[in-house]
Amino acid sequence: MTPGTTRLEFTRRLDFHPAIVFDALIDPDLLGGWLAHAVVEPHEGGAFDLAWLTSTSFPPTRGRISLLDEPRALDVVTDNRGRFRFDLDPSPGGERGTVTTLTTAVDVVVDRAFVPRVAADWQSSLDQLDGLLRGHPVDWIHWDRDRSGAWREYLAAAGGH
Repeated sequence: MTPGTTRLEFTRRLDFHPAIVFDALIDPDLLGGWLAHAVVEPHEGGAFDLAWLTSTSFPPTRGRISLLDEPRALDVVTDNRGRFRFDLDPSPGGERGTVTTLTTAVDVVVDRAFVPRVAADWQSSLDQLDGLLRGHPVDWIHWDRDRSGAWREYLAAAGGH
């Protein structure tokens, strides 16, 4: 990690096989249901470009896939959102016989005052991923109404205002 980089890590247990979760990480249509409008070239060195849908004030993000180990790991380095890595670990259990522990590590260079916002963004996005996998993609037009309350709770829990 470079000096000044903050690492955030989040773990979620998802009641789905890793192949299903991994698809939601690299398929542009599925990414649009939980994270952002995406252009993805699903190979190492391929593009991973995101246009954020929750706010027009967020500039688009240009990224490159630095690791694609389907369905175990995805690592993306971006121009303005740092680096994020998803590690998927299957285990027996759940309603479908296999659950996935998804660990999301985010390395970002940002003023310390903004770390709670980054944490809230990722926690909220991971909620949205779980919702998508359960058949409920984000209704971006009504994001404020439907999801901003949870985002504010994550912000407060992370020490933000």
